[in-house]
Amino acid sequence: MKFEEFNKNFPIGTKVKYHPIVDLPECIKSKTRSEAFELPSGCSVVMIENKTGCVSLDSIEIDKD
Repeated sequence: MKFEEFNKNFPIGTKVKYHPIVDLPECIKSKTRSEAFELPSGCSVVMIENKTGCVSLDSIEIDKD
């Protein structure tokens, strides 16, 4: 998902599950703490609570619980 689409659908504070290793079930529950944005490399990222730096949108899923 691109950052523009993410920002339209999910405001700051959205509950997410962060997968430190993509495609593995292990996850950490968190919330977004910024709008998503694009890095110069073209990767769409967002900042989440209790994590330094940003994470790829490919590494998170919306927590519907």
